Amino acid sequence: MTVSHADLVRRYYDRNTAAFDKLGQGGASIHRAVWGPGVTSRAEAFHHVDELILAALPEGLRGADGTAEPLVVDLGCGLGASLMYLAGRAPIRGEGLTISPRQAEGATRLLARAGLAGRVRCREGNYLDVPDDLAGSADLVFSIEAFLHSPDAGGYFREAARTLRPGGRLLVCDDFLTPAADSPTLTPRAARRLAEFREGWRVGSLLTVERVRAAAAGHGLTLEDDLDLTPHLELRRPRDRFIAAVVAAGRPLRPRGEYWRMLSGGDALQRCLLNGVLNYRFLRFSRG
Repeated sequence: MTVSHADLVRRYYDRNTAAFDKLGQGGASIHRAVWGPGVTSRAEAFHHVDELILAALPEGLRGADGTAEPLVVDLGCGLGASLMYLAGRAPIRGEGLTISPRQAEGATRLLARAGLAGRVRCREGNYLDVPDDLAGSADLVFSIEAFLHSPDAGGYFREAARTLRPGGRLLVCDDFLTPAADSPTLTPRAARRLAEFREGWRVGSLLTVERVRAAAAGHGLTLEDDLDLTPHLELRRPRDRFIAAVVAAGRPLRPRGEYWRMLSGGDALQRCLLNGVLNYRFLRFSRG
């Protein structure tokens, strides 16, 4: 029986989320720490991208008088950590979609524990088929480290645009190919690392920013800002070097399993970022 890409991504998160939550350092936030300008603590680093999202809320929708409640939608919400962070700092309503039923269940528990169940909801769903009740309703849509899982980049932007109201904004924070990755001089080792990353992290859309811009433009979304966050990532920490050693030692044995693929894919990702084949970027689009 053929397994779809969506099934592979669902299995990846169903099987690995508990490990992400347990072994990571960001709690329910299973994204990367970003030591951007002004960040002074690890807690702040794990929410730096969330702060960029807060700053992207249009001024008229920030609810300074406590009455406005813009709708913010997270496509690929994981355990809902970003929506919880945003809802704790701005008067928003939040909707999150995750392809993983285990993540949806975990997010629901965390939202209830945080007292946010009335304002924020996370549910199981595929962002390539956003529920009709969200169509045209969102003031802001975002995805953090989720876009690259899509097997259909055009489909992602179609659904993001369909979810946004006119004048709304889309924010995508993820890994993108650099021009060097498209070069005919790309080394076999670099190509192998990219392949390991794609396989290990169930990557469906790994594109240059220029190709992403063109794909988004085809659905009425205009790229307005492109921020390179790569210099602010933590790369080759002691734990990363340990994982690299484990992956190198285990490679000849050809182990299987989602957790092994995740480890080897993460090691390959770090090497691609260090070698300039990938960048970690924050993109802001607007819907006309």
